[in-house]
Amino acid sequence: MLEVVHKYIAPQWLTSKRLVVFEDQFTAGHLFPLNVLRPSWEIRSGLGSLGQWLAELRLAGYSVSLRPRSSLTLRSRELAGFDDDWPSEQEPIVFLNGRVLHLPATKTPLPEAVVDSFGQVLWAKLDGKTVSELSGSSGTLLAESLVKVIRASAEISTFGGEAAHFIWDYMALNQKLLAVGMAGEYKELMGSGNLEVSGGVQIVGTPMVFAGDGTVVMPGVVFDTTEGPVWIGRDTVIEPHCYLKGPLALGDHCRVKAGAAIYGASTFGPHCRISGEISASVMQGYCNKQHSGFLGNSHLGEWVNLGADTTVSNLRNDYGNVKVKVNQKLVDSGRQFVGLICGDHTKTGINTMFNTGSVVGIGCNVYGGGYPPRFIRSFSWGGSDGFHVEPFERTAESARLVMSRRGRNLTEAEIELMKEHYSNIVKQEN
Repeated sequence: MLEVVHKYIAPQWLTSKRLVVFEDQFTAGHLFPLNVLRPSWEIRSGLGSLGQWLAELRLAGYSVSLRPRSSLTLRSRELAGFDDDWPSEQEPIVFLNGRVLHLPATKTPLPEAVVDSFGQVLWAKLDGKTVSELSGSSGTLLAESLVKVIRASAEISTFGGEAAHFIWDYMALNQKLLAVGMAGEYKELMGSGNLEVSGGVQIVGTPMVFAGDGTVVMPGVVFDTTEGPVWIGRDTVIEPHCYLKGPLALGDHCRVKAGAAIYGASTFGPHCRISGEISASVMQGYCNKQHSGFLGNSHLGEWVNLGADTTVSNLRNDYGNVKVKVNQKLVDSGRQFVGLICGDHTKTGINTMFNTGSVVGIGCNVYGGGYPPRFIRSFSWGGSDGFHVEPFERTAESARLVMSRRGRNLTEAEIELMKEHYSNIVKQEN
């Protein structure tokens, strides 16, 4: 597993075993809605998330300190599964922005810091004494302070690295990040061994299909590895007559329903139910897309349920760049393909249609004919005829019921974050 981690964050970027991972001001606005209930390092792309790689580094002896936005302190610890202490002043500290996706090996000498095109610090290595007074800072304050103490920096593009600037970047960079994690020859990849093909299962291309223990692949399944490998976790079921094209990552405890077509460059977290046509998309985990309908160039949070025949447009009719609403302004994504960005605990009714570049907040219920607006605020219920904000407890009770069916509970940290976000939505409406 550490070999995969080092493909995403090369060892030369980790020369101190004292790591501080933080969020900056861009996280709060540019990564909505997937940032409401999680820090940026828990957003999935490629074979996993930066949060997963940090967990592996802790097992390898690294000290990891988490500095999210102040409102997410408890939730980030809950997701990580550990409390942290600020590193010793006696040792150098590596600072890592939670938006970082890839820092490759390079022959170029490393500067004191690496920044993005906006000047935000993505990586830095500093003496512990220099930054000791920042130990109690939240991520955003820490990020602002780092900008002031750094003397020399270079842009991440200098080293061929990648970081998310906007929420669609996780989806748009997914094909590249899958290729990074799967590069090389493996007998086993992240706990999954080479699939032994039998019983009418076909592999088109080099036979690089990995499957974890307990995974069942039924007759009539076709894996297309001509453009990249397929990785499958543990206890996943792929029903008959499915087409799965790599590069593709399919997490633990998923089920791909009969007749599904997944066209590659997609990543699915654990416990997803998948059917219909899917292309170049990411599901955080615990998502239901159990029926027909097209989902392309999209990113879904957890506990999303798409009703039968829910369909997403991912390409404008004039083939122009897709514009997406960010912080109340339309931003040119620079991308020809952007579908749906959907927050946690959102549901859609049957035959729901989403236009290109749609953003839907958390806790929404979208239904009815016609196209709803391309931006839907969190906790909104309705469709093309209009929306209203439902009482908070109705969304919370629905979330509790849905999660209990998968053996999960809505935690106090999640409830507090949802309440805070709901309060802000109600203020905007009034």
